[in-house]
Amino acid sequence: MLLNRVLLLVLICLLSLVVVFAGPSFLADITNTRPLIAPTSGNNIGVNQWFPRNVLGLSLGAPNINAKSAFFVDTSSGQVLFEKNSKQMLPIASLTKIMTVVIALEHKSLDDKFIISQKAAQMEPDKMWLIAGETLTLRELLYGIFLISANDAAEVLAQGTVGSEQSSSANREEFIKMMNTKASQIGMKDTYFANPTGFDEDTNNSYSTTYDLALLSRYAIRNFPYLVDFSSTEHIILPITNTHQDYDLYSGINLLTTYPGVVGFKTGYTPEAGLTLVTIARKGNHEILGVILGSQDRRDEARMLLDYSFKRLGV
Repeated sequence: MLLNRVLLLVLICLLSLVVVFAGPSFLADITNTRPLIAPTSGNNIGVNQWFPRNVLGLSLGAPNINAKSAFFVDTSSGQVLFEKNSKQMLPIASLTKIMTVVIALEHKSLDDKFIISQKAAQMEPDKMWLIAGETLTLRELLYGIFLISANDAAEVLAQGTVGSEQSSSANREEFIKMMNTKASQIGMKDTYFANPTGFDEDTNNSYSTTYDLALLSRYAIRNFPYLVDFSSTEHIILPITNTHQDYDLYSGINLLTTYPGVVGFKTGYTPEAGLTLVTIARKGNHEILGVILGSQDRRDEARMLLDYSFKRLGV
């Protein structure tokens, strides 16, 4: 009995030392008392307040995919449903534009107007075919970004969102700095943005992980839920106005019409990145957010991973 009491006292002393040196957050971590989604304070949306839980282990029958990385999570509970190399840093192509849109929306309203510069109008390859000197609203440019992944529209946002003089190079550089600052605030520890489009450059390309992109995408749709409506639009005609020509835009997200429950969100491709995808699907009370990088067949792999994820949730 005496020996047991001595051992108990030693254990209590050790735990006390751990709490002193590790801080009070240690007890919250080991008891899992910290809420998954912390309350927001006022209108402050600068810091991410949601992180997925550790993967609970893949059950038998998990799909065998060729994509370099994938991460599928239930956005309500934070339960990770599928994971493959989710912390591997990879090129992300036009998924970069999700952050471009976030920065623009945190500084502008949907009806704010942007003047198209010559540099933006010359962007390749995916584009709205904007004409230098035209004026479009942020709302109109977002349709171009989400439906056809328009590089010219993304460049317009980078040039015209911050600064007093529209379309300046200084504004663009400041915008890119803000993209990387926001990534740090959200908790994207393995991410770097080199430009607002995701287009491959000669020496300095953007990269991220499927885990980080899940944080970004969930942040975007929670703070700007109408983005799902933009990304779920299959076709839209922006009529001619006295400031711009008309635009006829069709969505490139084929899962919208081939997988019941998919409501967007963003695709990308470059030769270096391969096919990339962020997808959102809803069934019952569940919302699944999935990210795929480095795929050669993102549609079929996304279908398999969505089937598997909903099955794990009992849907």
